[in-house]
Amino acid sequence: MSDAERAADAAQSEPYTPPPLLGCLYCHTEGSTSLSAPRKFLGIGGDLPTLTCSHCHTIALFEAGTPEAPHEWRIRYKKLSRAPRYYYMTVQFGTRWHTAEQAMQISRNGYAQRWRVRQAHSGDLTFLQPTRFSPPPPLMSYDELVYLTLSGVTLKQSSGGSLSATDETILDAGTFYLTDQKVHLLGHRRDWSHKLSDIQSVDYNERHWRIYVGANQQHYQGQNYPDQLDAQLFAAIVQALLPKKEDEEG
Repeated sequence: MSDAERAADAAQSEPYTPPPLLGCLYCHTEGSTSLSAPRKFLGIGGDLPTLTCSHCHTIALFEAGTPEAPHEWRIRYKKLSRAPRYYYMTVQFGTRWHTAEQAMQISRNGYAQRWRVRQAHSGDLTFLQPTRFSPPPPLMSYDELVYLTLSGVTLKQSSGGSLSATDETILDAGTFYLTDQKVHLLGHRRDWSHKLSDIQSVDYNERHWRIYVGANQQHYQGQNYPDQLDAQLFAAIVQALLPKKEDEEG
């Protein structure tokens, strides 16, 4: 028997430990989770143990797989950490049940997303591989580098700065481009364009992102798509492209 075969046999003979018991799926800290027996008071309470992380302080219900299928465990978070660095996890995990496969995929994606956000905050956008369009869309210059192209983006006018403002008017909708110089919207009614220096602020929540331009509460808005480009990462990319104050003064 070869060394590789012996190693494989040894691995198969070791008891299976579900990943959530080895480290936190939420914050990716190894050895930070502990399993507590279910607690009942006057007969009220669940029958499942509780999984707690000492690092991010999340709390989840954990349902182990059967002896015949130990890999088929499930998890449901009861308490989430809403720190900005865990934005993706908050949105994707929520408080619903996830199978082992779903939970592991969310955890892997969340780890990658957190690194992308850090890259963007440091000004490194090389992972986007920007390109120039030839010919470019209307209002776009040949020398503009396109970082993002998004469909279904709206341009709105609101009377308040809240992300949940209800008093707003849709001015247009269409395909949105983010370049190294401007933001563009190829709308159904007309084409729109704003310099990056026109951007007043960039906001996001669990449902969408917003880019405010000018001083009259006009804003571009796009939906949060965690499986493609989540709102937090989008905001970080836009902020990385904004001209620095010293550049504007110069």
